[in-house]
Amino acid sequence: MEIKKDEDILFLIHQHADPDALGSAYFLQKRWGGTVASPTGPNGTGKNLLTFLGLELKKDIDIDGFDRIFVLDTPDPAQLEPYSLPEKKRFVIDHHKNSSWDEEILSDDRTSCCEIVYDLVEPDDLTEKEGVGLIAGILTDTSSLKRGDAKTFSTLSEIMKSSGVSLDRVRSVLFERRSYSEKIARLKGAKRATHHEVNGFIIATTNIGAFEGSVSSYLLEGGADIAFSGSEKDESFRISGRADNEIVEQGLDIGGIFQVLSKEDVDVSGGGHPGAAVLTGEGALKTYLDKCIERVYKEIDERGLGKQKD
Repeated sequence: MEIKKDEDILFLIHQHADPDALGSAYFLQKRWGGTVASPTGPNGTGKNLLTFLGLELKKDIDIDGFDRIFVLDTPDPAQLEPYSLPEKKRFVIDHHKNSSWDEEILSDDRTSCCEIVYDLVEPDDLTEKEGVGLIAGILTDTSSLKRGDAKTFSTLSEIMKSSGVSLDRVRSVLFERRSYSEKIARLKGAKRATHHEVNGFIIATTNIGAFEGSVSSYLLEGGADIAFSGSEKDESFRISGRADNEIVEQGLDIGGIFQVLSKEDVDVSGGGHPGAAVLTGEGALKTYLDKCIERVYKEIDERGLGKQKD
């Protein structure tokens, strides 16, 4: 892709940006120049990466003032609200299989957006920070290398060699010891959790004030095959969904389920990966947790999924 030197470029990334979104934006900004913006601050690991990279993440921007807008790692326009993007200026670069965009540079055979932007630029060498950013995106979007194929690990190897950055170095940037608040949230979330069973699969749901993603992951570690953790503030809610690799490999897609719910209800938006996704919107949390369960039941039944009990 040809970028003119005098172009004023904007890189837009989704709400509560994760390392994949931030790593992709940082790398392209360093190579092409421009501004990086997001409607909100990053998530927990994203915040750690942002601090290390020294990346300025802007919020209040004039969309019309840019010559070209790149939307990165964002499968649904609703994840960019309140920004409104002119179609002629925008270019979408994403790897999610379930996308709501009409046009994009889509590589749904890639596990992360960082792999796609690396392929686009084909750099001869990388700085340490570029390496950390790109590896961070791959590491988190593969669930610490639990997913991926030969192409994923080949790209990862190239980045590590070129930048001289190790996985341990990236982990030291991203992951800190869990805070007291996160530990309490995990324990409270588990204590409040209820579960349902269908065809041998255990679906756990809970409500918590924060750390929804961490709590959902904790429920998976505790034995659930699928977990939904939600928080509620005023009339808004946020639900983090997680699914175990076994049921994902059978065809269940949490990101796809959240996108279906988004299309059925104008008050909500969501999407993500088959094994990890987020749903946000206006309404009662319990109502939408119930909708998540109903949709999972339907998907399992329609796909004929099943798990033999031990």
